[in-house]
This record gives sequence, structure tokens and C-alpha cells, in this order.
Amino acid sequence: MSNAQLFTEDHGHATVYLPAETPLPPAAPATVRELDLPARTAAVATHTGPHDDLDLTYGAVGSFAARHGLRAQNIVEEVYLVGPRDTGQPERWRTLVAWLTAPEHT
Repeated sequence: MSNAQLFTEDHGHATVYLPAETPLPPAAPATVRELDLPARTAAVATHTGPHDDLDLTYGAVGSFAARHGLRAQNIVEEVYLVGPRDTGQPERWRTLVAWLTAPEHT
């Protein structure tokens, strides 16, 4: 099952993470695990406003990657720069959409 199925078939797997100091405290729930993320290469865009049309930003990032010959790794990330936890005004939300791509080798 790929990450894309989350969007195309309304089910799939996702990893949700927050930057944190390690090691985890002993009282951390069993569902919380340390994850060391390597450096990544991505095509990115910032979506402004409600998440109702976030798919349009995903489409724009995917189109950019395709036009520039970037090979997708079928991994996407959303970073909530300003979101529902920050403000109840959806028009102020800003979401970074990152489509991870294979690093270019020169």
C-alpha cells in the first residue's frame, strides 16, 4: 500500500511527526517512536487558506516535478506553518506541501 492511496482511495498509511529532542522520555506512549530522518530533496509549495482545495497545491507541485524531470519517491509531507491550532481563521492558514524526489546525481 502506498502513501498516495491516502489521497486516491481515502485509506493508507501515514507517519505523523514533530521535531523533538531525543531520547524519548520513559513515559512516552508505545505508539511514539524515534525516527531519524535523513536529508531529503523535495519540490515544495506553500498553500494559503483552508484545506478544502489543498489538492490543487499537490497537483501544482506534482506538475512542477514532472516538468523538471524530478523522480517522485511517492512520499509527501505537509508542514503546518499556520494551522487550526494557531488560528480559527482558515484564510490565515499556511501549509507547506513537499513532494519528496530522488536526489539528483551529477
